[in-house]
Amino acid sequence: MYVDLCERFTCEMCGTCCRNSWQVTLDETSYRRNEALFSSTGRKAEFDQAFIRLNEAAGYGEYAYIAKQDGGGCWFLDECNRCRLHKEAGHSQLDAVCQTYPRYPMSTSRGIELTLSFSCPAVLKLAGQEASLAIKRAGQPPIAFPENNYAVEVYPQQQPAWEPMHYYFELETHFIDILQCRSLQLDERLDFLTKTIKAINDLPQNETLARELTALFNYNYDWLEKLAADRLPLAAGPGEFLLENFLVSFIFRKPFYIYGLEKTLLLLERMWQQMSNTKDIAAAIMHFELQYGHDRQALWR
Repeated sequence: MYVDLCERFTCEMCGTCCRNSWQVTLDETSYRRNEALFSSTGRKAEFDQAFIRLNEAAGYGEYAYIAKQDGGGCWFLDECNRCRLHKEAGHSQLDAVCQTYPRYPMSTSRGIELTLSFSCPAVLKLAGQEASLAIKRAGQPPIAFPENNYAVEVYPQQQPAWEPMHYYFELETHFIDILQCRSLQLDERLDFLTKTIKAINDLPQNETLARELTALFNYNYDWLEKLAADRLPLAAGPGEFLLENFLVSFIFRKPFYIYGLEKTLLLLERMWQQMSNTKDIAAAIMHFELQYGHDRQALWR
């Protein structure tokens, strides 16, 4: 499954992702692969400058990081916004981060799922579309990414049947349907989503949970259908479409599964406060995405 934006994405070579403040890390396999390349071409001194070993404890798969130029750009970014390493040795020579971004692959019990990071300007341009995002099913994703390099692993059936997360995919689909109901203003949709999540938390966690969730979803859909029949779709501009599509893609990235219902709801509330009070929604989205992808602790402070 994948968000339909993935079908139309192409890198515009703007160099933004190569000039961000994040630290691009690589695992030992990638480190050794580049060490062999630079040694074979007599550039061991440059390798030692470009690839810096991490001395402190790091996350899984983080062995070293790529140095930056004085201006803040990646060591390998040239004056034409091209990657010197890619030009020399090809896409497979890059570390997993650079091979994957802005793709956001997830391993789930439904198969591999894919969306895109909205910290990429090219993705933001695509997401400003009026049409609602679509979640598509396919045997293969429309764009390639390194195997076994997933941002999230989601297997809801491992949760007990009396826990809401056991029914995560049903929850996710319902939440996205609420966010895409254009008979409501976006703030009304988020309010309805909040009420729905609080109702889920109030359900008894026992053998009746599946039945109670189904009843809640049916009640919500009946209400939304009646609303759609009674009220015309509300007028919206490019900023509203962009924000809706960002929120849908964000939910598809499984934050409710990672952090739980209440904590993710708090995150959405903080996000809405920031983005609803700015004139530059695209910049606010990019700022949030950079934090979510590279400094998540800042989101909770």
